[in-house]
Amino acid sequence: MSSILAWIRKWIETSSKKQKLVASLLAFSLIATSALLAMGGGAAATDPLGSTPFYFVSAFVKLLGVLLLIVGLSVIFRRWQHLGPNGKLVRQMRLLETVRLSPKQALHIVSIGGQKLLIGATDQNISLISHVEDSIEPAPIEETQAQPGLDFGALMQSFNLNLSTENLKGKE
Repeated sequence: MSSILAWIRKWIETSSKKQKLVASLLAFSLIATSALLAMGGGAAATDPLGSTPFYFVSAFVKLLGVLLLIVGLSVIFRRWQHLGPNGKLVRQMRLLETVRLSPKQALHIVSIGGQKLLIGATDQNISLISHVEDSIEPAPIEETQAQPGLDFGALMQSFNLNLSTENLKGKE
């Protein structure tokens, strides 16, 4: 019993808010369903129209409980299908790198399983260009050197001097 409590404490400490919400919805739906089954029994009333208004309220509450149970279980099963051994979502496809050729054209390197693919994409079409091997080394970073004759600061100062001399000539 203590190992179960220790496991529950560890899960509460390591789980996210979303996982806690899903677990609480599941617990609520299970408790509500068992309470409704215990409260109502299994037999239907012989004359539901002659019954009190509480009959219709209890039928609505039971329906709501069953719907919550269905939704809660479907959310939990859907999450469990995609979780890996470490409890995280396992992704089969990843985008490794993108190079834009123009605003509407790009090259993508995509990893699917153990393969890497080079894909070309436009607004209208996506096509496989080639398989990429893992042994490709990254290209060296290109450094651009400024041209020796052009200095932006000096250019702006000369432009400013030209404007000031023209303003003085215009006032005379």
